[in-house]
Amino acid sequence: MAGGDAEPTLNRVEAVVTASSVASNQDLQPKSLDKPSKAHPEGSFGEVVFNVKPRPQSIFLLPATVIGSGQGSFQLDAESVGRLDRFHRRTVYTFAGNQHSTVYQNHVTSIAIENPFLMHVILTLTARHDRFLSSSKDNAKRSIAEAYHWSQGAALLNQKLSAPIRPQDRDALWAAAAILGLLSIAEIEASTPWEAWPLRSSESSDLRWMDMSHGKEAIWKATDPMRPDSIFHVMRDDYRTLMSKPALCEMHDMPKEFVELCHLGRTAEPTQNPYFTAVSLLTRLWHLKCTQATMTRYMQFLGFMDPAFKSLLHEKDPRALLILAYWYGPMSESLWWIARRARLECQAICLYLELFHPHEKDIQVLLARPKEQCGLLT
Repeated sequence: MAGGDAEPTLNRVEAVVTASSVASNQDLQPKSLDKPSKAHPEGSFGEVVFNVKPRPQSIFLLPATVIGSGQGSFQLDAESVGRLDRFHRRTVYTFAGNQHSTVYQNHVTSIAIENPFLMHVILTLTARHDRFLSSSKDNAKRSIAEAYHWSQGAALLNQKLSAPIRPQDRDALWAAAAILGLLSIAEIEASTPWEAWPLRSSESSDLRWMDMSHGKEAIWKATDPMRPDSIFHVMRDDYRTLMSKPALCEMHDMPKEFVELCHLGRTAEPTQNPYFTAVSLLTRLWHLKCTQATMTRYMQFLGFMDPAFKSLLHEKDPRALLILAYWYGPMSESLWWIARRARLECQAICLYLELFHPHEKDIQVLLARPKEQCGLLT
């Protein structure tokens, strides 16, 4: 898609899911939630630990700096400058790592000065990271600053996407889309599994955070961040991994328990089975620890999920839920922007399957691994 020919599919940026609470069953309350949360170790930025802690220079902007010009422009106050400095010195390392952190520290921060929608999105992510690192008991809910910058950034980005995309706007648009993708995963307003999907009451917004990848795909095509003149060109190898569907596994390579549970061998064409691709992707992650270096491999599961499998998740199909729990499990103690959702929704899935599918003994046996990974077993 050419830079100036954006399609109407780019006109909306979906809001994240707002969780609703359900009554808890004390008999199934996970033991791990009774314990105080582990302190973040010295040298870490929330589940990312460095042998040598990076020490970039502080941000160069001052309060009253004007971001952008014309409609949507605004002045940075002292709190926003502080957040931008924390983004620069801390938060970038939790999703870009040492190798590509300078892309966000130098280039993305610079173009955000001329693009208010991007600056608001950056400030939202940093405020969200601040909330994760806080010791407040109420850190499951958005702060006022976080909610403000989210609403402003989304509104301004929608306006930008409703007009033809100019070549000079492509990198700013992709940076905003990439950060919004992190935010959609990170945003889960639940403190216990009883308030998380699938245990809570069903809502029309269930699993909407998974749809963010489709919006990013449309912006990807319009902005082409792998083009030679893009600031993101240096990240092309990671993007190729993320965008390339792994080869499907042979059934004899898949865990036998899942082959039998999902009836993968009972059809002439196993790939037509709605569980086949998900089990294949899961197989490739079976012995792969979830770290910052391997996160793109884990994100392939989301990017290449079959629509039929996602429909089963919406229906709370027990086999689909079990597969998702196995994907969530290793991420429960991983990077901050995925760990909270992975832990709470993995716990919620395991408790849901115990409550509503207790007679499916094969599923109950297979629950042991994700229950241990997400903290239900101690």
